Amino acid sequence: MDIEFRKFTDFDRGIMYDILKDAYSFDERCAACWDENWKQADDFFFDHPDIADKYGFVTVYRGEPIGFICWDPRNRPEFAEIGHNGIRTKYKGNGFGKAQLIEALRRIKEYDGLKEIRVSTNGNLIAPKNYESAGFVLYDRKVNHDEAAFSGDYLYYKIELKR
Repeated sequence: MDIEFRKFTDFDRGIMYDILKDAYSFDERCAACWDENWKQADDFFFDHPDIADKYGFVTVYRGEPIGFICWDPRNRPEFAEIGHNGIRTKYKGNGFGKAQLIEALRRIKEYDGLKEIRVSTNGNLIAPKNYESAGFVLYDRKVNHDEAAFSGDYLYYKIELKR
C-alpha cells in the first residue's frame, strides 16, 4: 500500500469537510445532521494549525488526500478520544481506514501514562468492525431515538493501555 501520512497544514482549509462529506455521502441524513459540525471542525483545525498538526493527520495515496483522522488529548492521562475519522468513498474497503487508524493509535500510545483510548461511532456504519479489528472493545451502547437523524445505535469503544 503506497500511502503516507501528512500534516493538515500541507493542505488547504476545507480538506476535512470535503473528505467527511464524501465519506458519508451514502446517506443524505448524515450531512443533514453533521454538516455544520464538519464545517466547524475544519475551521477549528485551520484556525489552530499547531493543534491540527499535533493531533491528527491526512492520509495520502498516490498524491491524493483520501482520508484523515484526529483525536482529542485533553482528558489525559485518563484517556484520549478519537474524533473525526473518514476515508473517501471510492477508497473504502481497501485497508486504508485500518492503516490510518493503526497509525493514529501508534501516535496516541506515545503519550506517557495514558490509560485508555476511546472512540464513539454509529452502529449502522462499517466503523465498528474497523475499531474492533484494531483492538477496541465495546463498553456502552445508547439507542438512537431520533427518527430524523441517521439511524443506528451510538456505540462507545475503548482500548485499555497497560503501563
